[in-house]
Amino acid sequence: MIELRDRKVHVVGASGIEGADLLLYLVGHLGLSGVVAHDFTAAPDAFRESFLKANTAGGPETQEARLAQLLSMPIDLRLGSRYLDGIDEADLIFASQNWFNYPPNLPALPEAQQAGAQLVGILDLALQLFPGTRIGVTGSNGKSTTCALTRHLLEATTPSGVSILSAGNDRGSQVPLVTLAQADPSAVAVWEVSNRHLRDRTVACDVATLTNLSANHIEDHGSFEDYVAAKTRLVTSAGPDGHAILCGSDPYSRALLPQVRATGATLWQFDCPPTNSSTEGFVWFEGENVWLQYPGGEPTRVPGASGLPLWGIHNRKNLLAALATVAAAQVGRLDGDLQLERFQGLPERLDTVAEDNGVVWIDDIQATTAPAAAAGIEAVGRRREGIVLLVGGEDKAMDYGGMADATEAHVCHVLCLPGSGTEAFLAALNGRVPVEHTTDLETMLIRARELAPAGGAVLLSPGCAFFRRDHVGSGPPFPVRVRQLLGSDTGERE
Repeated sequence: MIELRDRKVHVVGASGIEGADLLLYLVGHLGLSGVVAHDFTAAPDAFRESFLKANTAGGPETQEARLAQLLSMPIDLRLGSRYLDGIDEADLIFASQNWFNYPPNLPALPEAQQAGAQLVGILDLALQLFPGTRIGVTGSNGKSTTCALTRHLLEATTPSGVSILSAGNDRGSQVPLVTLAQADPSAVAVWEVSNRHLRDRTVACDVATLTNLSANHIEDHGSFEDYVAAKTRLVTSAGPDGHAILCGSDPYSRALLPQVRATGATLWQFDCPPTNSSTEGFVWFEGENVWLQYPGGEPTRVPGASGLPLWGIHNRKNLLAALATVAAAQVGRLDGDLQLERFQGLPERLDTVAEDNGVVWIDDIQATTAPAAAAGIEAVGRRREGIVLLVGGEDKAMDYGGMADATEAHVCHVLCLPGSGTEAFLAALNGRVPVEHTTDLETMLIRARELAPAGGAVLLSPGCAFFRRDHVGSGPPFPVRVRQLLGSDTGERE
């Protein structure tokens, strides 16, 4: 429980999306006095620039209004050289989910914790404030798409007047804390929960979904075992009144079943036909049909669940995860029109951005892990013969074997940009597919156009971290560069 009154409250990262919303709620809405806010930025102009870069939801007018409100509030703002001054006197510290990756926070924040301060984040407060049904989704891959599908299904199946809110890591659609706090108890909120939220704390939701597990973000946790332990906290925290949803076809998730059952939560498995347990729920495909079995119930076919317009087997699993999540939430009916044909998917996830002389150009830049890239390669390979694969970036202690196997099966040529992840992938590929190294993105795209066979595809699926940071940078995004190369720069997503 987070007690706010009569405590020395400090907010770390005031210009960030989490810190700014916390301040607007704590000071602007609740009227707390004496709140201290810290930020790296050394001057007001730099603070403004940082705020506008991080807080993108709502457009320029909303950004400016929120910034003006923030700067007008009675906050003790400690910038630059005064960063973390007095943090040792705090009773309650709000910090961003990524606080531990910023050297200036170490060892000051852990030492303040040891001295008795409570260290929490915006998600902890949001879950406490929201009076409705709380859904949390985590996993190594697929959580963003599963969240989007869950929201779509909720909007298609719940009665009119029920508010469906999205929260989590999408900067463009953040729901302010004040909106969550003032929501009706009938409302439903869907949070995308990252490994960093779960690294050192419990996150308790009414419905907790784990999409899958694979090696990722080891740098944040130290080992795969600690990473799994962090992800597990979500599905073991739902408790006897909650629901926990796991992938029955994922071996790492299946290994958690006894641990989750021991919590007393109602257990659901997706991508797995029913076992002999009548107290658990199941959602699975048989051919092109989706079947659902509620705990204690009989299998029933879900009409209209086979109309998902997204590529890949992995997206079929994401759909099953979302269906199980909505079924567990018990706020909508899944026996009507699910309107899946209207679901467009998310930008930068197997997103077709151009077609030129029979070659499709596909933006999958969000595939920053080897399993995600492997899924994308398999998905495109089932529809297109001859893929030119664009990769590059840094390694995060991942296993590239599956990505290499998918590449051998479906890719005719690999184009690489530098990075430790590139080298790890090429080591796993071991010469099974022709490879060329390029020095920059422009050269890579020109060469991809030359190599792509008629009826094939050019697929940007990095399989590594930091491709955008290191190889796109502040220049035009991948779709714009592609259209410029092809002479069809419309500036619109297709």
